[in-house]
Amino acid sequence: MTSIISHIQTANAVLCLLMAVQLLSMSAMRPTPKRLLALNCLLYAHQSLALVIIFNSNIGHSLSGFGFTRPLFAMLLGPALYLYFSCVHRQPSQIKLSDAIHFLIGILIFALLVWIKPLRAFIDLAITSSFVIYFCLIALRMRAGKRALAHLDSYADPAYRWLVCLMIMALINITLELAVNLEMRGGVKLPESTSLLIASLAFFLINITMIVAALRRSAWLEWMYQFGQQTLQATIQANPSAIDPELAQQTFERWQNLVKTERLHQLEFGITLAQAAKKLQVPARQLSNAINQIYGHSFSVYLNDQRIQEAQKRLIEHPDMSIIDVMQASGFSSKSNFNKEFLRVCGTSPSAYRDMHRQAASTAPHEPA
Repeated sequence: MTSIISHIQTANAVLCLLMAVQLLSMSAMRPTPKRLLALNCLLYAHQSLALVIIFNSNIGHSLSGFGFTRPLFAMLLGPALYLYFSCVHRQPSQIKLSDAIHFLIGILIFALLVWIKPLRAFIDLAITSSFVIYFCLIALRMRAGKRALAHLDSYADPAYRWLVCLMIMALINITLELAVNLEMRGGVKLPESTSLLIASLAFFLINITMIVAALRRSAWLEWMYQFGQQTLQATIQANPSAIDPELAQQTFERWQNLVKTERLHQLEFGITLAQAAKKLQVPARQLSNAINQIYGHSFSVYLNDQRIQEAQKRLIEHPDMSIIDVMQASGFSSKSNFNKEFLRVCGTSPSAYRDMHRQAASTAPHEPA
């Protein structure tokens, strides 16, 4: 059983690390909530990794410190999750200096239990008690329901569903933690605990579900990248689709670089907003709003403008190239759309544009040899 638990916990550690990387790497209008969720993922990754190393402690003394850090970081799991819930419920969603007291209390209690030898036997009880206490505090936060999340506007509903899911996960964690402790008090060694095996499998399924939800940009997680705060209210009142200017500029610059490097405007079958957003690893709405705010036109207009620039270049540099070939090479699939967009940008047809440049080139004075 030890080997099975070790493999599952290793997988859990990897999945938690991947989730943390995904949360930390993606931009958001208000990044604090997703960073706190990433912190929770990192703490759980450490718990799983430490457990595997403790089970396989024969690999070396240099890793024996995990026997100390695992219970220490376990004391911080409750405060970290509570802080995440608190941050989401706040308006604005920011960490306060006073929030550090929760972590300091956990560290202080752990230090006392380790320092006073007779109390070391109560470390597991202290960890479980911490889980229970902070679960109760989270439940108090959630008692007002979706009304307490009204500041999230249209994202209140998915945010509430996600927080309820996290509460269920926390309750599962407490239940299984109690079951493991009861088994150990009955003389069962930790590597042989059936409750630990069930807990490992349960969190493996939870982690897989979270990763899939993140990759599929599920609304249950997507709200963390989207919702704004009162600091944006004036801008949003003037322009309901507006996002933070700094974020808009950053997103637009990344989009420009992506179009340039991958020649997205020249793709044979084009590219949709959803596909482009997936390449950038940002929400589609964020990309659309950023282009509108910075460029002043829509996603499709931006791409067509790039295609027209490509067509202009080819009409001048390749005078013998047919109009159809220029159209296709520039990324247009319809001649009527090509002509309409060319007229919008240049005020003339592609053939007239080429003739104009031919005439200008033929009448230009030549320098003497």
